[in-house]
Order: sequence, then structure tokens, then C-alpha cells
Amino acid sequence: MPSEDKRRIDLSDENLSRRHVVAMEKGALRRLIGTASLFAIGYGDVGSSIYYALGVTTAWAMGAAPLAIAIAGIFFIFTVLTYAELSAALPESGGSQLFARRAFGDVASFIAGWALLLDYVLTAAISAYTVAPYLSYFWPALKTPVGHIGFTVLLLVALGVLNIAGIRESAGVSLTLALMDIVTQAAIIVIGSVLALNLPRLLGQIEWGVAPSWQNLIYGVTIAMVAYTGIEAVSQLSGETVDPGRKVPRAMLMTLGTVLVMYMGISVIALSVMTPQELGGQWINDPIAGIAAHMPGVGPYLAPWITVLGATILTIAANAGMIGASRLAYSMANNYQLPTFFSRLHPRLKTPYLALAAFTAISILVVLIARELKVLADLYNFGAMLAFSMAHLSLLGLRVKEPDLKRPFKLGLNLRLAGRQLPLTALLGFCATFSVWLIVVATHVHGRNLGFIWMGMGCLLYAWYRKRAQLPVMETVQIEKVSVPEYQALAVKSVLVPTMGGPMTENLQVACQFSRDHGAHVTALHVIEVPATLPLDTFLPDKLAAADAALKRAMAIGREFNLQVTTQILQARSAGQAIVDLAAEQDFDLIVVGAVHKHPPSPLPAASSLGATTEYVVRNAHCRVWICKTSGR
Repeated sequence: MPSEDKRRIDLSDENLSRRHVVAMEKGALRRLIGTASLFAIGYGDVGSSIYYALGVTTAWAMGAAPLAIAIAGIFFIFTVLTYAELSAALPESGGSQLFARRAFGDVASFIAGWALLLDYVLTAAISAYTVAPYLSYFWPALKTPVGHIGFTVLLLVALGVLNIAGIRESAGVSLTLALMDIVTQAAIIVIGSVLALNLPRLLGQIEWGVAPSWQNLIYGVTIAMVAYTGIEAVSQLSGETVDPGRKVPRAMLMTLGTVLVMYMGISVIALSVMTPQELGGQWINDPIAGIAAHMPGVGPYLAPWITVLGATILTIAANAGMIGASRLAYSMANNYQLPTFFSRLHPRLKTPYLALAAFTAISILVVLIARELKVLADLYNFGAMLAFSMAHLSLLGLRVKEPDLKRPFKLGLNLRLAGRQLPLTALLGFCATFSVWLIVVATHVHGRNLGFIWMGMGCLLYAWYRKRAQLPVMETVQIEKVSVPEYQALAVKSVLVPTMGGPMTENLQVACQFSRDHGAHVTALHVIEVPATLPLDTFLPDKLAAADAALKRAMAIGREFNLQVTTQILQARSAGQAIVDLAAEQDFDLIVVGAVHKHPPSPLPAASSLGATTEYVVRNAHCRVWICKTSGR
């Protein structure tokens, strides 16, 4: 019979609740990064690409490789300008995934984010794959297929383990290496210009329409785009940058100018000291080492330095890919676009260990499937051009949707349509990057097949997760952040479960399920109470048999949850005191005790029906105590 001294107030709206999620505010990232560090990270990511992109571009564009790189560079200018405006206006981590969510909602955001995840995975795979050819200067065995692939797999595993452990290179190290890289590449350009530059030879290596064919030149331009795809790394750090409205665009423009000069200079010098066949053949995996080896007069001195520097920078780029993938997946999971699996942090290390393990495995799988740099580059462009196209579209969409959004860095050269200002560079950038993506789809067989498989798997995962989480698949979820300052994450590593020998097992089931989800260890304890009239070490065979049976049941229940349950038997005068003392001695974090609720309940409000043992544990234990109350009839 329902009580009449209360009434229910229902403020719920089923449709609204599916589109509106209340989540805990976890605080913003600390803003510690300045322009120099941003430039170092950006150049370290973008600038490292020349160590592999030059060779694979030349394999297709032949003597016109500098032209292919220049055309790709024009597209890169448009993309950097788009990222500069959006990153300054939306100074949070997320890059194109964040921009697309703000402009178009969750579905577009997921497509951009999932394509970007492919890029990060391939950054790790390609960079790690290219380390071995550089180190083969010292260890020729790394040039063999087994040595090359084996070393790449080991390097990816090592980077995954180091990132799970929370080890990352410092901004100071990144800046130092970036400066060393710039100085080295500038030295190659200057020395090469003095000792090897030969413009007639450069022009003589090109037979327009033949070597390369027009089709191969276009294909080479699409491959050359690989060299410019790391600018997303700077955007991802907007949420950690001091004064992002000024410093993020400044760092991006510094990266843009430096990269364009270095890439054009290096490509010209490369084809001055090598033929296109050599650069795109024998030296396809380590083109900068090839330049050093062929540089007249200084080659023997320059080659070891290029080997060490190239391997180091490529390793850091691979590490950046791992970090970027885990960081982006963490952000997408917090936006309810990926399962919470990807945002789960290691209890002690506080790193997204499951996401890192997953992307390490995917990177290794990609290397084992592709086995060639050309295949990896094909697949890389598929995701990069799709993400860049979404970034350009997002800028245009936000200019229409939010014309009054504060934009510390705003692009000029605008077309005025229906009262809205649309940047010409974003329009051209979208046309360019989307056209390159269409060319990749039409002509890059591996990029097309593996790219669509990746996107298809992602869309299925997204739809499955949204359905499972009872969230709309096609609509945008509005996330409301609320502050819960008193919230403290439970840190439970060891759980003690007293068994009473009867049919009651719910407390053990609860403990096992909790421990499985939180990585805790379960100990089942059975206490044999010895009357005061008997010595404490009295042999009690019947009670020992009952204790053994109870603990075997506990181990069997643990197996149902894939847990190894530790068991202990104690003889004591008081079960409650024995439980409390053992919990203190072995420093348990949680005790889960059972209690039977007897019918009818006590008519006295103050009376306890939990039992003397449970009552004692609740009052005296040093740690948390959970009571699992079972209805008894």
C-alpha cells in the first residue's frame, strides 16, 4: 500500500535525457606551454616527415619532386591558416575533432576524430618503420626484411610501455632536437648549394609527361602531402598553452615558414647529388642519409651525424603519434563518441593504459600488414586529407553558425555571402584537400581499401556504443559539466570478504565484481570462533571442514569473475575482532561483509538486525566497510 505522506516530483524528460548528459568537471589542463615549445613540438612532428616523405615522393614524381613538394606546400599554407584561426578561437585540446563538433555535431566530429586517430597510429608506424634504415649505417642487419620489421615492432612495443609508465620527453629536449634538426638541414642546404647545386642537371632530369607522367606527378603531389600532416600536433596543445590566441597562431606560422624553406631546399639538394632513381629506389626509406652519403667532400663526416639525429627525431615523432592517439581517444571518450574503455586511467600511473595498449597493437598490425613505406604513405594520406577537409569545413561552418565568436586570429581575404564572411583560403583549402582525398580514393588502392575498412569499423563501433549507452546515434549530445569538489576516486587494491559458512554469497559476488572492474585483489576469510572454555589452538574438525567448504565456494565464485581469490582461516575468540585485526595488519582497503535482513523487522528503530559480528566490524574497522544485506526468510 503506497504511503500517502509523500509525493513524487518527476522532472525527467526521456528524449531530453538522451541528448543531455551531466558529467563531472575535472578541471582544465594547466597552461604552461609557450611559443618556443609549441614550435619545437610542431616542427618535430612536421619536420620529421622529410626523413621519409622525400624518398617516397620522388619514387612517383621523379625529377619533379621539388615541384610536387611545392604544390603540396601551397595546400599546407591554406591548412595552417585554417588551424591557426580555429585553434585561437577554440583553445582546447581536440583539433579537427573539436572544431567539427562545434560546427556540425557529434557525427561529423567522430568522422574527423576517427580519421585523425588513423593519422596518429600511422605517424607512430611510419616513423618507427623509418628508424631502422637510418640505424642500418651502424647495423646493416636492420636493412634485411626480418631485421627491419622486427626492430620496428620492438620499438613500437617499447614506446607503448614507456608511455603507459608515464615517460614523455620534455619540451626542452624537443626544442633542443628541433634546433639541431634545423641547423643540420640548413647546413645540408648551404653546403649542397656550394658544392653540389646543379640547376641544369635538375632541369634535365625532368621529361614533362614522360618522367614523370602527368598521372604520376599528380600522384606524387598526393604523396608529398604526407610531409605536411603534423600541424595537428600544435592544435592539440591549445588547451595547455599560455595565451593561445596569440601564441598558437604564431607557432603555426613559424612552423609553416621553416618547413617550406627546409623542404624545398632539401629536395633540390637531394636531386643535385642523386638521380631520381637512386633517391626513390635505394634510398627511399632513408633519403636524408642518402644525401649525406653522396655529399662531396663531407659525406663521411655528415653520414654518422644524420644517422643518429634522424633516428632520434623519428623515434620522438613515433612517440608523439602514440601520445596523440591516446590523448585524442581520451577526449572522444569523454565526449561519448568512444567507449569509456579508451578513457580509463591506470590506477597508479594515471595514464590511459588501455588506449595506449590498443593503439600500440594497431600500429604493429598496420606495419605487419603494409610492410612497405609506399603502402603506409597511401593509408596516411587517406586519414589526413579527410581530417583536414573537415577542419576547413568547420571554419566555414562556424563563420556561418557563430559569426560573433571571438577570434583572436581571424583570416582576411573573405568572400561575403548572405551576410557572412567566408575566408577564401579555407574555401581553396577545402577544395584542395578534399580533391587530394578523392585522388587517394581513386588511385591509391591500399589507402582506399584499408582506409574505408578503418572508417567502417569506426562507424560500427560508434553506433554500437551510442546504442549501448542509450544515447542518440545521429544527434549531438549536450554535455553539462558540474563541479563535485568533494569527489575522490576510490583507490581500492585489496578487498577482504569474511565468509560465514552459510548459503549467503552475495557479499563475495559484489566484492568480486567490484575487484574485477577496479583491478583489486580479493581475500576470502573464514573465522572459526573458539569458546573461552577451550584452548585457542583446539582442533575442531567439523568446523574446519565447514571452513574448507566455504572457502572452496569462494574460490569457485571468484573463477566466475576470472579472479584468483586468496583464502585464509583464523581461529579466534571473536570473529568481529579477528576480521578487524587482520584488515589492519595486512592493510586492506575495503571489507565487504554480509548481513541478513530478518522478517519481520525489529519494531524498535534503534535496534540492529545486522548481527554482532557485522556490527563490530562496522564500528571498529580502520578502512571502508560495505554491507551487503540479503533478505532472509
